[in-house]
Amino acid sequence: MVKALTARHPGQDRDALAGLDLTLERGRRIAVVGPSGSGKTTLAQTLLRFLDAGSGSYTLAGVDAHALDGDDVRRLVGLCAQDAHLFNSSVRENLLLARKDAGEDELRDALGRARLLEWADSLPEGLDTLVGEHGARLSGGQRQRLALARALLADFPVLVLDEPAEHLDLPTADALTADLLAATEGRTTLLITHRLAGLESVDEVVVLDEGRIVQRGPYAELAAVPGPLRAMARREEQTGLLVAG
Repeated sequence: MVKALTARHPGQDRDALAGLDLTLERGRRIAVVGPSGSGKTTLAQTLLRFLDAGSGSYTLAGVDAHALDGDDVRRLVGLCAQDAHLFNSSVRENLLLARKDAGEDELRDALGRARLLEWADSLPEGLDTLVGEHGARLSGGQRQRLALARALLADFPVLVLDEPAEHLDLPTADALTADLLAATEGRTTLLITHRLAGLESVDEVVVLDEGRIVQRGPYAELAAVPGPLRAMARREEQTGLLVAG
């Protein structure tokens, strides 16, 4: 999918990604972790063609993604980000932005997979309840779950989750991470996160530092040996960020 990829933000004097190799096979889930500034979000921006690569190859189903229009790439690679926008309309209308022809059962299925259906059914107006500008009438966890439901409904061939639990309190963040990992089982997914909770469920963890891959492999294997991921886990334990499930 990605080979020897480099990318640099405008006005910067060094690459944010340097020689990155990454293959996301159908149905596999990869988590990308690393400290702030390691290149995690730059990778998401490059995959979605919000930022063009400086060199290297990027293919989608064997097609050169650099030769595609950005909008065409974003029809193949979907994004669920920490700042996903919700419109000042109903739950239903926000979901239908993903697929205008989706039926009631499909909407409810997407909400169920995002663990939001019980909440939606409890509302006096159900799916026709207004969410407010930017989802102001929802909690942070509800906003992110609604954004996740919308991304699941769109059924992108590749789904990128960019720090979906950022800015949430610890219990809400951990619950959301667990639910999104359950919801994406069997789907081609790239999870970008600075936290390690729940990553035992993914197929591979890739650790970035200064735009380079410094470690990769199953979470259990990386956590069992000295290295960057084990150091991250210890720091999270010391600061109380990593909570045993």
